[in-house]
Amino acid sequence: MHVLPEIYRALEAYADGNGPRPGLEELSRLSGPGLVQADEHAVARTLLLAALCGRLDGNGSVADGLLAVARTYEEDSFLHTGRIMPRFKELIGLLDRAVDDRDPRTLVEVADHLSQGWSAYPDSVFPTALARLAAELGFAGGIEPFTTSSFSVWCEALDAAADDRAELAEPLFRDSLDRYRAYRYHADASWLFTDIVIVQLTLGQDDEAAATVEEQRQYVSEVLARYPLAEDAEPVFQLGDVQSGDYSTFVESVTLRPQALTEQDRAILQRYLRTSELLLSACKYRARHDFVAALDLFSFGWMSFPASPYPYIFQLLARRLGDLARDWNAQLTAYAGWHRMLRASPVGPTSQHLIGSALDLYERLGRCGLGRQGDIALLDAAIIHARLHGKAPTVEWIGRYTKQLRGKVPDLLRAAVDCLQSGVDEPVPADEASRRALAHYMGLRSRYAVPAPILERPLAKLPDQPVHVEVALYGRLLSIEGITVYEQTPDPLSDILRVLGEEFTRSRSEGRDVPLLSAAELSVRTGRTSAALAQSVRRFRGVAQERFRQATTFTFDPGTVIQGRPGYRINPAVVESFLRFPAARWTSVRSPSAPPHLN
Repeated sequence: MHVLPEIYRALEAYADGNGPRPGLEELSRLSGPGLVQADEHAVARTLLLAALCGRLDGNGSVADGLLAVARTYEEDSFLHTGRIMPRFKELIGLLDRAVDDRDPRTLVEVADHLSQGWSAYPDSVFPTALARLAAELGFAGGIEPFTTSSFSVWCEALDAAADDRAELAEPLFRDSLDRYRAYRYHADASWLFTDIVIVQLTLGQDDEAAATVEEQRQYVSEVLARYPLAEDAEPVFQLGDVQSGDYSTFVESVTLRPQALTEQDRAILQRYLRTSELLLSACKYRARHDFVAALDLFSFGWMSFPASPYPYIFQLLARRLGDLARDWNAQLTAYAGWHRMLRASPVGPTSQHLIGSALDLYERLGRCGLGRQGDIALLDAAIIHARLHGKAPTVEWIGRYTKQLRGKVPDLLRAAVDCLQSGVDEPVPADEASRRALAHYMGLRSRYAVPAPILERPLAKLPDQPVHVEVALYGRLLSIEGITVYEQTPDPLSDILRVLGEEFTRSRSEGRDVPLLSAAELSVRTGRTSAALAQSVRRFRGVAQERFRQATTFTFDPGTVIQGRPGYRINPAVVESFLRFPAARWTSVRSPSAPPHLN
């Protein structure tokens, strides 16, 4: 057994009572490709399962050898994220402590920690194995305490909230919150308070929501008072999408026992409290700006937010605004807008379009308390604008913000000025200085949770036709390379894109050519006539061409996106990615396509 999945299956069989006890010493010697090429979560859960199997049938700890494997993985694997293994190493020690102390409550805690970010946990071997180990320690509680966790209950609550059953979601969110608080997942607990506020406001329970916000404020204050401020330490809580196999998270704690908090940790706790306050104000005063600010603050940094249940949950709550929410699209967050502004840079957005996008971001981020990120959005736009439209007009419009930028992000401002001074506005940079200046700017920029930097792309000469295009459906809004083609995409075109997008995505994931669908096949799968399909594609091409003419300096041939002859498909030679975030209600956060979860 030299392949990690084989080792896991052998451990699984033994833990489930269907196989002999595997030789755990073989796992302790695991190294090489079988280890370092595996996803971090797969390695971590295999090590924990080995630790559990080692303690079954009254055997002693095998932790030392397993921790050595974990260290090897951390040192040698390119796939090590640093956000999973540290907690699992602590879990191995916690498991041993539970057995040595004959404490089933600590085993239940192990189960709760293990489940975080892993939607398939209840269906794994772990609940059965932990219940078996607990029974050997004299605990007769059965499997249920090891199946239900803070994370699994949160998943149930999200399902209910997204299905417009807020009255069912509220007690589930409260149950999950109590568990997160018990196990010191403080960032998760602060988030769960906001979930409760959302469903209470959706139910029209404004007084109860106000009381929950006050409870959240008190909780955050108590946590901040409990832990000293850490200097020059890694944050306990981390924000940002992380995916490792079937494990996915956005917010997580990297330690089971926090000792101190950094300023970044404190800001994360305050972030969700501020979101709740904004939502309360939005519903009380029917203030759309507060609603938008709450959405932007809640979702910022979460690239996969549009694919999560939350846009629909926010959409349900937006009904409280009445007519003010008529054109509401909860998937078009400030973070998504920034991403789209960067995506549009290779297709030459006009000066008016680019500056308008940047100022909209600047205002939105300022309203939700992310002013520094708004400043960076302005500087991103300035660098793109200088390349496309020259240094002089760029200095003219960005100069109005120089004083405040110098006071808030002086290092980034200096780096952006270096970019403008070093020939970044030349079609092809004349020397290495401009590349070094841009690299320095992006290095400073990477310290902040902002959309992925693709600013290198404007430095290259604009092609005759775009390549690596992103096609995205944010609900009913169709975006091509960051340019809005339709605010409300016609239903026939939505059906066409749904079918062609499924084929495109499936083919790419399977590493095969994207097939051309005949008009007859596409007609069957969309329920539209062949004539209606052809008419919809023709209209799309005309509208797309006009939108690009208005918003960019680029002559766009929309026929390069959807091919129509000899069959229909999304053109794999041009389109880099197809993203579809449906406006329909979410069905199950436990599905294989589930979004990054809270952890």
